[in-house]
Amino acid sequence: MQPDLIDKQQKTSKASEADLNPTGFESLQIRIYPLTPDQFTTVSAQYQNWKKLFQNDPHSDLEQHPDHVLRIAPLLQKNQPSIYGHLILCRQGNKPVAAGILLPKSISTKILRGLGPARQLHGYFLSGKRFLIAEDYQHDHAFKKFLLEATLSFCDQTAGRYLLLEDILIDETLNQSLTQLSPHCLRYSHTGFQTRCLIQFPEIPADYWNQFRSKSRRKHRKLIRDNSHLKLVRITRPDQVADFLEAAHRISRNTWQTQRLGLRVKNSDKELEELMFFALNDSLRSYLLMDQDRPVAFKIGSQHRGIYHDREFGFDLDYASVSPGETLLLLILEDLISFDTPRTFDFGTGDAEYKQRYCSETTRSRSVLLIPASLRNKSLLNYLRLSRWIDRVSRNALKSSGIYTAVRQLVRYRKLGSR
Repeated sequence: MQPDLIDKQQKTSKASEADLNPTGFESLQIRIYPLTPDQFTTVSAQYQNWKKLFQNDPHSDLEQHPDHVLRIAPLLQKNQPSIYGHLILCRQGNKPVAAGILLPKSISTKILRGLGPARQLHGYFLSGKRFLIAEDYQHDHAFKKFLLEATLSFCDQTAGRYLLLEDILIDETLNQSLTQLSPHCLRYSHTGFQTRCLIQFPEIPADYWNQFRSKSRRKHRKLIRDNSHLKLVRITRPDQVADFLEAAHRISRNTWQTQRLGLRVKNSDKELEELMFFALNDSLRSYLLMDQDRPVAFKIGSQHRGIYHDREFGFDLDYASVSPGETLLLLILEDLISFDTPRTFDFGTGDAEYKQRYCSETTRSRSVLLIPASLRNKSLLNYLRLSRWIDRVSRNALKSSGIYTAVRQLVRYRKLGSR
C-alpha cells in the first residue's frame, strides 16, 4: 500500500523522498505514512514492518508499539486538528531498518522558559523518545543523524514547526548524533542537561539496602512504623486501571506538582488508554498509598524489558507532615525487591533530593527541540535563549540567597525544612 497523499499542509512522502536521502545513504528509502486505520490494518506490510522492528529492537519502548500508537493517535488528533501523526519507515531494499513515530505536540513558550505572554507552538514529538532501529544500525551515529535530518525535513514540509526529543540520555548515540546535524537544523534545549537518577539492583536484590548506613536504615524502618496505618496497593491488572486513575486524579488536584505545573493526572481518555495498554501487556506496575479508604499518594509506573519506569508521582499536601512521598517510595522499593525485581529503576526526568538519596547511579539527560533554520525560527530561538539565560541568572541569584530553596519547600510541603 502506498502512502496517502498529504493535503495542502503536507506533501506526499514520494515527492519528498529525494530530499530525504543525503549522500552516503542512497540505498535507503524512506516512506511516510499518516497514522490512519486504512493505512495500518494488521495484515498491511507497513504494520508488519513496524511490529517487526519493535520486536527486534532490544531498546524498544511500549509507547512505540503499533497497537498502542494507533489507539493514542486519534486522541491526540482531537487537540491538534491541523497536524496528523505519521510513521516514518526506512528500508534498505525490502528490509525495514528503522522507524520513527511522530505524534502531534503543543508546547507553551512558558514551558520552554520564554518570558512574557505564553504562546502555543505546534509540532511533533518522537514517541518512545527514540527511533526503532535494526541491529546492524544500532550504534551508527551517521545513520541516526540521517534519520534526524530526514525527519526534520518532513516536519519542515508540514504544519509541524519542530521535532521534540524528550529526555535523551547523554551517552545515547542519538544524543551524540545531535552535535553532528547540519546548519539547517537548529537546536534548543529548554532543560539543559539534568541529573538522571537510577537504581541498578544487585544480583541479590536485598543487598540494595547495604549501600545505606545503619543510621539511615533505622530511620527508614521508623518512618514505615510511624506510618503503619498507610497501606500500599500494587496496580497491575486491567480491572484496576479505572479506579486507580480516578484515585490518582483526586490526589493530583492537591499536589505541589499541580500547584506549580498544572494538573498532572487528568483522568483523560488518553491516560486511560495508556495504562490499560500497559496492563494488557503485563507491564503496568503502579501503586497507591491508602489511609483506610482515602488515597494519599500514587506512583504511575511501568516495567518493560527489565526497566522500571517512574512516570508520574504525587501526594496529597494535607498529609505532607507525615512524609507520604518517602513512605510510598520505601514501600515500593521493598515490593520491587521482593517480587519480580527489575534490573534498573529509572526515576525519570527531573532532579530531586530524594532521588539522589536513594539512587545507586547517576547520569544526565535533556530534552531538545529541533527546528528548521528559517528566519522566523531563528528569531524564535534567539528569544528563547535570551529568556532562558535571564531565568538561569535569576534562579542562581535566588539560590545563593537561600530564598529559592525556602520558597520551593513552602510550595511542595507547606513548611520550611521538610523532606
